[in-house]
Amino acid sequence: MSKIGRNSPCPCGSGKKYKKCCSKVKQSQFDGLSPSIRMKGGVRFDETVNGFIAIVHTWDNVNCIGEPKEWQAPEVFKTEEEAMSYYQTSIRPRLQGMMIEIERKESGTKVTHKKLE
Repeated sequence: MSKIGRNSPCPCGSGKKYKKCCSKVKQSQFDGLSPSIRMKGGVRFDETVNGFIAIVHTWDNVNCIGEPKEWQAPEVFKTEEEAMSYYQTSIRPRLQGMMIEIERKESGTKVTHKKLE
């Protein structure tokens, strides 16, 4: 995995340059989300806010044993499709960026990323 250049196409698939798309997402939106050995993201309906939210589950082991920690995006969406679009265009590129940073900082570390649609 290589670093995403500012003028590279955005990994979210928007067709825009990274600098005009997901690089603009504010860091504060990701407070509390940190790299883990295993991370899975998606959306779920939250009854407390009566809407859909984007989430990331993290585990400290590769086999997803035990209860995951759940990170929730602060935005609430009326439909599952809106929440998934937000996940794909804002959160997924951030997760990819985290993996790139881990691979760069940790010599000998191999990071694998799989998109599950």
